[in-house]
Amino acid sequence: MNNKEIIKNLRSEKTSIILDTLKYISKNGDKDIMVEVIELLHTTSNTILRDKIINILENLREQDCVPPITKAIENSDYKDILSIMVSSCWKNSLDFNEYIEVFTDIFIQSDFQLAFDVFTVIDNFENIDIQLADTCLLRLENSVEDIKNDKKPLYFELINVIENIKENPAE
Repeated sequence: MNNKEIIKNLRSEKTSIILDTLKYISKNGDKDIMVEVIELLHTTSNTILRDKIINILENLREQDCVPPITKAIENSDYKDILSIMVSSCWKNSLDFNEYIEVFTDIFIQSDFQLAFDVFTVIDNFENIDIQLADTCLLRLENSVEDIKNDKKPLYFELINVIENIKENPAE
């Protein structure tokens, strides 16, 4: 199945065709169709399809899928699936460290549950570019007054995590 056929099938009205295509994607998919998969997650209310897509996102192993996932996370049109997308980032074990600023901003703006998922993503980073880490630490420090009380302990722990990864990167 080529990408053109995959996209056509993902846009099908027949759930069985979409499910077969998602099954194919879970074994043979690539970054070029990730945008379509994410769009389907956003547009479908079918729980079977949603569960299959979430499973695909949580089990990605191709590092080149990181940019389309991060782009979707940044896209305000996908606010309804933001929590699912962020959660998949720590479950799939891909390396999102060059996007730490995106995750830091989400942490600052989000409720506790989403902030916890973001915290988990960042806590799994092995390395962070020192300049990016410093930028994120500054953003966090400048937003201390905006952080709700239920997130404060997590907020201070996130600062510690970023400082620790910055000072002791994995080799």
